[in-house]
Amino acid sequence: MAAVLAIALKDLKLLFRVRAAFFFTMVWPLLVAVVFGSLFGGGNRGPSRIAIAVTDEDRTTASKAFVDGLAAREGFDVLRTADAEARDLVRRGQRVGAVLVPKGFGAASQHLFYGESPKVELRIDPARQAETSMLQGFLLEQGGRRMQSMFNDPAGGVVMVAGMLADVQKAPAGSIAGQGSLQNMLGSLDAFLAEQKRAEATTAAAGTKPKAATAGWQPLEIAVSSIERQREGPANGYQITFPQGMQWGILGCMMSFAVSLAVERSRGTLTRLLMSPAPSWALLAGKGLACYLAILIVQTVLMTIGATIFGVRPSSWLLLALALAIVPVGFVGLMMLVASLGTTEQGAAGAGWAIMMPMSMIGGGMVPLAVMPAWMQSLSVISPVRWMMLAYEGAIWRGFSIAEMAVPCAILVTIGVVAFALGARRFQATLA
Repeated sequence: MAAVLAIALKDLKLLFRVRAAFFFTMVWPLLVAVVFGSLFGGGNRGPSRIAIAVTDEDRTTASKAFVDGLAAREGFDVLRTADAEARDLVRRGQRVGAVLVPKGFGAASQHLFYGESPKVELRIDPARQAETSMLQGFLLEQGGRRMQSMFNDPAGGVVMVAGMLADVQKAPAGSIAGQGSLQNMLGSLDAFLAEQKRAEATTAAAGTKPKAATAGWQPLEIAVSSIERQREGPANGYQITFPQGMQWGILGCMMSFAVSLAVERSRGTLTRLLMSPAPSWALLAGKGLACYLAILIVQTVLMTIGATIFGVRPSSWLLLALALAIVPVGFVGLMMLVASLGTTEQGAAGAGWAIMMPMSMIGGGMVPLAVMPAWMQSLSVISPVRWMMLAYEGAIWRGFSIAEMAVPCAILVTIGVVAFALGARRFQATLA
């Protein structure tokens, strides 16, 4: 065991003394995680249409017309559904808001200027304030924004109605259908608004007069409440890119140790070590232990930086610790297999990157698994990088259970044991 530890410490010192190896195992992964995390998290690529769910509980002609008007608006994606499902869609982030048209909407829409206003209920995701404000504006417009502005400002309404009345009075007789009735209606409306203006002035002066008939009335009343969104998926871009950065650090460690083994074999260092009292298995075990510890250090450092500075908070620290302990097992085995494939430094490096770069491409190391097309996700099951990424993501943002985490961990352990055994056997055969 002392020989194993001595060889492991020697290889760790060599790894961190070589500047190029240190850069590609520690600095480069951090740069990848930070830069691409900033790119993914910096832009808000929301939907071009406001997606809402609408429930019509009133089921009257007026409520149907209101909902149809929303559905016909450009920029709206309206889904008609039950209230419980509408709330759930907002909670899961699939809809910006849920609009409920309650019973009594149609009855309240039959009269103007008095009584209760027609009401709708709007349930929103408070994290999407910009879209919510637009939605409230569209609802108010649908309910009669022009009419509301007229009757909320009697002084302005008097001017507007007076202008319309003057135009009707100046028009030649018979040029407007129902001209007499229109003139009488505008005259009555002009007198009504003038009375409202006087009532407001009296109320402002004394503060004791009863409210005017239109006080508090509006074409549409919106009761707004919040529904906290149930987060599904990463909270920020760094939760995607830090696992990818850790992957590059792991590949850097793996290839550094694989190449070092090939170099020691080509220069005769391994032959001299085999002549020592230590058995051959201790030599390979020491290399494997050094690689395991190096990968563990890289993971821990990057994850600490991500958690303390960039908000990479795992959903389960226990599962994250399990992933950090299991992932190196798989790649230590791959390190040994890659090292056995080449008899020279160039041969081992070429074989290793020729294998691992495609594995990274299809396994989620370059493009996140969540955005891959279905055919590529199916193909990625052959890549050890996929199972590494799933182990990381399952602990950080996917919310894996112990049973779900057991799948990628078991596959990584199997890959590591089989690959290490094959690589060690090839090594011993070539050195015999």
